[in-house]
Parts: sequence; C-alpha cells; structure tokens
Amino acid sequence: MELLVARTQMISVSRAFAGKLKFLRVKTVPLLSKVDDIHAICSLLKDFLRNLKEPLLTFRLNRAFMEAAEITDEDNSIAAMYQAVGELPQANRDTLAFLMIHLQRVAQSPHTKMDVANLAKVFGPTIVAHAVPNPDPVTMLQDIKRQPKVVERLLSLPLEYWSQFMMVEQENIDPLHVIENSNAFSTPQTPDIKVSLLGPVTTPEHQLLKTPSSSSLSQRVRSTLTKNTPRFGSKSKSATNLGRQGNFFASPMLK
Repeated sequence: MELLVARTQMISVSRAFAGKLKFLRVKTVPLLSKVDDIHAICSLLKDFLRNLKEPLLTFRLNRAFMEAAEITDEDNSIAAMYQAVGELPQANRDTLAFLMIHLQRVAQSPHTKMDVANLAKVFGPTIVAHAVPNPDPVTMLQDIKRQPKVVERLLSLPLEYWSQFMMVEQENIDPLHVIENSNAFSTPQTPDIKVSLLGPVTTPEHQLLKTPSSSSLSQRVRSTLTKNTPRFGSKSKSATNLGRQGNFFASPMLK
C-alpha cells in the first residue's frame, strides 16, 4: 500500500513538472481556462513566489506582519494588518491583493476542499517566508509556526478591501510598466471592461498609524478606508469585473 501511495505521488509530481515545462516553453501567455492540470499551475505560482528577489511581504515588513497576526485582540490585529499592507511596495501590494482575492474564492469553493487553514499552510512559507535571506535553523522553525497565521489573517480581510487595489482607469497606467496580454480572458459572466488587473495604482496617501486603541480600532480603520481611500476607477466595480483583454503591471523583482 505504501509503495502504491509513493508511486502515485511520484506520478503526480512528474506530471506537474511536465506541465511546468510546457508553460515555460511557450512564447505566449497560455489560456489558463483551458489548462486541465491545476497542479502544474499551482506549482508554477509557488515557484514564482519562491523566486522573487525577496518575499512578497518583503524582509523589512516580515516582523510587522507576524506581530500583527499574533495580536490577540481581533480588531487591533486587523488594524495592524491594514497598516502593514499599506506599507508594502506598490507591486507587492497589488500582487498580494490579486492573490488574496483568488485564494478567498478557492476557500469558498466546495470543489477544491481547501479551507483557509489549509491554504495558509500551503502558501505561508512562500508568501511570508522570513525576515532575512538565510535564517538560522531555530528562526526557520519559529517562523514556520507563525507564517500560516499571517496568511489566515490576510485572508480574513474583506473582499472590498482587496478589491480597491484592483480598479484603475486606463489613462492612469504608466506604459513603461505595462505588459500587454492579448490572451488574458475573464470568466464568461464578466462584461468587457478594459482595466488593469494589478495596477500600477496610486498608493493611498493616508497611512494607518499604530495606536494602543480600544477594540473598536478596526471599525474606525474600515471607516477611514471607506471615506479616504481613493477608489481606483471612476466607478465602483467589484473585483470580478475584470476585462477580457487586460494589461498587467510589472511583477515584484525576480532574482
């Protein structure tokens, strides 16, 4: 029985590797809706996150995210998480927003059988990683326990919060940071609206300040976001209103 399980796992890994090679060899962006091997796509996504010059949450903000996730008061924890996200570089923040929206949908789907806790365990090491490039073994063990908590807290932030980073008017896009993608298609239900999925967008001018406030801090933060954070686009659109033909911003720096 153990040999059968091991053989099955080896076949699955081999197929995923073959799928990754197929993606890497093509010169155009593949239509993901026509890809049957979901494991190859997931493997490529994790490879992308691992091969960034630094983690998506950056070395500088690693501790801020971990400390925010460990605050026992939920409202204060969420408020600290808002602040940490707001301090991310624009490309990192927008990539994180797109990823969180997608993973929230995955967690809600009955077909994936992946809840928030499982997704946090899978993506914690690649999204959060460590505060230094080469941590010592003790730090690695400590961080492994804390990384999923960060992703769980990020996934608990409302869809409306992440969606604000996805909307941007076409005239606000810097052509030097746009990669044309004629093969990007949305789901059949979405209308044809040409937008940028991931930016570049204007970082909110206000910064959320850490304060030892009461348990209602998170509500005040949400109120501040609603009133002061500019919506990226002249009309309020949900994150699902993504165009059939889109533009993509330059990704966080690869090694």
